[in-house]
Amino acid sequence: MLERKIRYVWWGVLGLLIVVALGKFILPHNSKVLVEGTGENREIIVYVSGAVEKPGLVHLPVNARLDDALKQVNPLPEANIDQINPAEKLKDGQKVIVPYRPAPQTVAQQPGIVPNTQYPVQAASNLININTADGGELDKLPGIGPALAERIIQYRMEHGLFLQPEDLKNVSGIGDKTYEKMADMVSVGP
Repeated sequence: MLERKIRYVWWGVLGLLIVVALGKFILPHNSKVLVEGTGENREIIVYVSGAVEKPGLVHLPVNARLDDALKQVNPLPEANIDQINPAEKLKDGQKVIVPYRPAPQTVAQQPGIVPNTQYPVQAASNLININTADGGELDKLPGIGPALAERIIQYRMEHGLFLQPEDLKNVSGIGDKTYEKMADMVSVGP
């Protein structure tokens, strides 16, 4: 009876060895098992566009900051880096638009043309320049609230400066009626 138990134990050990040996030959030798959720070997993908040399997808480590993405896409000299936060932590699937600096509002001097100093032209200081105004200034316009002001700024960052005040109608939410309310209060220059 004892011999029978010992024989069963030996058969069990032999069966276990066969299973281990088969597993060793069947499974690839260098297979690596990645456990999801551990945070190892993970990356995020961010889309960067706007005032950069190489717009597109950027692959970064999980805890990357906006500065890491900017190093890969090379911001242009006319990029307005002051309008973004390089220390911002990025998330997978995030879209980042690097804004352009507003165009200088000066008139270039041409040879032979003397500036008018005898009769200075008074600037219309009550007009809001839609190319340089922040959200608070845009919010003062009739028919424009904080959400629409943010859409104007977003449109300006994505498409560049407005060439004429009527271009405001290209912004989602601004139609003919809304534009008519503010037409005499906006400008695209000084």
